Amino acid sequence: MMKCIYCGEELKEGSLYCPKCGKAVQIVPDYNIYDDDYLNQVLTEESQKISGSRPDRNKKPAPAETKHPGKKHLDPRQKKIIFLVLGIVCVLIFALLILGAAIRSNHANSFDYQVGLAEKAQKAGDTKNAIACYENALALDKNSIEVRLALADLYTGENDYDSALVLYQEVIRADRKNRQACKGLIAIYEKQNNTDAILSLSEAVDDSLKDLFADYQVEGPQFSLKSGSFENAQILQMLSTKGYEIYYTVDGSDPKERGLRYTEPVKLDENNKTYTVKAVCKNEKGVYSEVTEANYKILIPAPDEPIVSPDGGDFGVETSVTITVPDGCSAYYTWDGSTPTAASHLYTQPIKVPEGNNILSVVIIDHTTKLSSDVYRGNFIYYSQDYTAEDAIDDPADNAEE
Repeated sequence: MMKCIYCGEELKEGSLYCPKCGKAVQIVPDYNIYDDDYLNQVLTEESQKISGSRPDRNKKPAPAETKHPGKKHLDPRQKKIIFLVLGIVCVLIFALLILGAAIRSNHANSFDYQVGLAEKAQKAGDTKNAIACYENALALDKNSIEVRLALADLYTGENDYDSALVLYQEVIRADRKNRQACKGLIAIYEKQNNTDAILSLSEAVDDSLKDLFADYQVEGPQFSLKSGSFENAQILQMLSTKGYEIYYTVDGSDPKERGLRYTEPVKLDENNKTYTVKAVCKNEKGVYSEVTEANYKILIPAPDEPIVSPDGGDFGVETSVTITVPDGCSAYYTWDGSTPTAASHLYTQPIKVPEGNNILSVVIIDHTTKLSSDVYRGNFIYYSQDYTAEDAIDDPADNAEE
């Protein structure tokens, strides 16, 4: 029995309009619950085939044909609807698969997505996956400084210093002011005891980062004397303003390799010699300063000829002779005309002129340089009333050296 879809009035077979509401007749088949069950079963089986799942083997399949009282067989229109629904389901499933693949592909090629995964993995302590995701992100954006720094930090934590160095150095080349990269490089170079690399880095980065190299900027020693020529022996003192150790040489050789440790002032007392003094400071990290260098030429003249008073003469009374001795020197003398040496009489106080005709010879010798002055010679004649001719037989003046 057919019914009007608008008012529900039963319609006679062949009616074109509803006798109650007057609207055109729309054919609506009677609803059958068994047809609905059958349709649901078919849809379920088809969905399982498409998604690759297997039907439950323990579930009893519905019989191909079940005799139900009053059940109608599916007409062609119903079958068409079923196949249309199945087609739509298949298309939707296929579309979902395509969409999922597209999403996965989009994530694989998304810089932000890879960075997000890396950060989550890092927070979870999964360093391996964090590194992998950061590497994927860096492949997508080769200019990212932030990813380089994050990845370099992870490599450092894993003691992969070579990989970390490459990344930090790339950052410094791109940004000479990057403090994080500079600190990372210094930390690795310290572990490697590579002081030269740290000093080279200090020259490569911006001046705003110089404070990071405070422990590696060692000031050289200060000298108490400026370079020059000197006419007497010199005492050279060296000073480190921060109390660092000082190593030095006086022959121009490298103080880092052959230097003596400075503990007391250095004497520069060799005459006619040029001292090339080089020195460096060394801090507690073993870092050396730049070399401080100076040249000192020592040209010490010999002492002047002695000043003797009186300067010879003929005396009738007992007379004493005084010799002027410069500081740092000693005077030596003889009365027989011979040339005095350090083994001769040492002058300590005025000396009396002996009786007779005498030749006084005096020399001054410098204590430090051992240089001798020219020899002074003076004729001193003194005869007392007791003096006889016999006393003059072997007068030393007869053998005096000219």
